[in-house]
Amino acid sequence: MPEVEVGSTRLYYQQAGAGPDVVLVHAVTSNLAVWVFSGLMDALASHYRVTAYDLRGHGMSARPARGYTSAVMAEDFRQLHRALGLKPAYLVGHSFGGVVSMHAAALAPECVAGVVLSDSFFPGLKHIEPNFGKMGLWQEVRQTFARVGVELGETVDFGRLFRETAAMSPEKFQQLEEIYGAFGRGWLRQLPLLASTSCGDDVLAEAGLTADVLRSIQHPVVALYDEFSPFLATANWLQQYLPCCVAEIIPAAKHLAMLDNTAAFTAAVLRHLNRLTGTPGQSHGIAGSA
Repeated sequence: MPEVEVGSTRLYYQQAGAGPDVVLVHAVTSNLAVWVFSGLMDALASHYRVTAYDLRGHGMSARPARGYTSAVMAEDFRQLHRALGLKPAYLVGHSFGGVVSMHAAALAPECVAGVVLSDSFFPGLKHIEPNFGKMGLWQEVRQTFARVGVELGETVDFGRLFRETAAMSPEKFQQLEEIYGAFGRGWLRQLPLLASTSCGDDVLAEAGLTADVLRSIQHPVVALYDEFSPFLATANWLQQYLPCCVAEIIPAAKHLAMLDNTAAFTAAVLRHLNRLTGTPGQSHGIAGSA
């Protein structure tokens, strides 16, 4: 099993293809399987050396009790990058994975060639996203859990989600597994494993990635935001204030573009990476500016 030691923890990764380095960084409560399931890893591997890894506490990586801020995970990336002998890489980060990617660009600029964000919320920009706590995806999760008699609260609270899932009876947990189906089952089973960690609080911490730090990032940034995203104000802010940022909307998606509209998301990532790296590839016109 391909693993690498980074500091005091261990990360699981997969690698495919050859060419410029691309690193895929998943969201909190997800794992690298999302890139495999959506086909993005295979699509990129025809032109790039693609590395996907499980963030600490997720998938098959080790699960320390503490250390889940974007700053700590950016350092994990720096050490992963060194251990695998990667060249400056293009990071594709979904949601919190995008926060980690941007923090890596700020803290380890020599390891990063550019960043492709997918619907990321930045705690350092929460003042421009007043409705974050009531995002639609959280309301869907809340309604689903309510079907088995578990109340999660109106606003996003990862810690509560982890604790409630850990405390759930086997019968209720099985009911949720049946509701979520085969793919959602993997996501669900990961939640109670994070209950004994600081992940729930850490991922919503600014952790030094302030608006000013974001403005200072000189790398090219592609901000892919979903048509029905709760974070469109962030997309506009990034395009306005970052020196080298292009923003684009992925149609018919609401935070999980790689699953909601796989074809459009994959085409956009490929097109932008080909543009940034000068790699020949078929052009896919799919979206407008945010």
